[in-house]
Amino acid sequence: MMVGSTLIVPLEPEDLPRLRLKWGTRYGLRDVAHLVREAPGLCLWAPTTGEYVLAGPWRHREEIVALLEVTTGNLTDQLIESLARAATEQGKQLLVATEQEERRSGSFYQRLGFELIEEILVYEMVLYSTPPGPARLRFERVVLEDPFAMGELLDLDHDAFAWLWWNSEQEFDAYMSDPRVDVYLGRERDGTPVSYVGITRLRGWGHLDRLAVAPAFQGRGYGYESLIWAAQVLAARGAHRIALSTQASNQRSRQLYERFGFRRIPELDYRLYGRWLADPIEAWDRRSWRGNGGA
Repeated sequence: MMVGSTLIVPLEPEDLPRLRLKWGTRYGLRDVAHLVREAPGLCLWAPTTGEYVLAGPWRHREEIVALLEVTTGNLTDQLIESLARAATEQGKQLLVATEQEERRSGSFYQRLGFELIEEILVYEMVLYSTPPGPARLRFERVVLEDPFAMGELLDLDHDAFAWLWWNSEQEFDAYMSDPRVDVYLGRERDGTPVSYVGITRLRGWGHLDRLAVAPAFQGRGYGYESLIWAAQVLAARGAHRIALSTQASNQRSRQLYERFGFRRIPELDYRLYGRWLADPIEAWDRRSWRGNGGA
């Protein structure tokens, strides 16, 4: 791709010895090599100037590309435009950028065709004790080696969450391969799966990664019961506090967490921006925000 007299091309493994990562980067050359192999054609650079953009699958979703890092210079906008073209040519539906690591001005996103998709709110609570609650559900730990339970988990996830927040099989595989992670399905007495929680145990604290209730079972208190279960498991394993994040638009989850005792940590909130690459009929309509049963 030519930008004026400057050539922007895909990064190849043989280019890496010449690549000079910017100051403050979160990536080493091994990380970049992994991205080049994982998402060929989506990491780009200008060999004459050394400017580059790094991208890869977002949360292991093949149809969504994450803008991970871009150099600040004369070619910043052109590098991102080149990335958008390359992703479109590969049939991707959405290019996303989060502000977790780097915050940019609203004008930056506007001029490059991004829109604000969601604001992510961060919560935390000190775990003094877990409240008693109903015990209508039977919670079973899900393991990757159980294909039937994994199928139930994937179906419940896609039923409860909006398209944008679906976990792919690859995401579950990477997530549940972490020895600090536990995932539990909550079942009714007849075995019907109605909820699931995903938690990560860390040193002295825990993180509630996912909590979902199937839409057909919402409004019955199963979310609260599942939250109690997650807190009890983390407390039993030494957690003194729990953190989580949820979408600002997800009023059901926010009310649940605040009623349980979680408090906002506004300085850790961040935004998610997206640039749609596919026909809105294919992508935008599929991102239905009915998924207020999950967090």
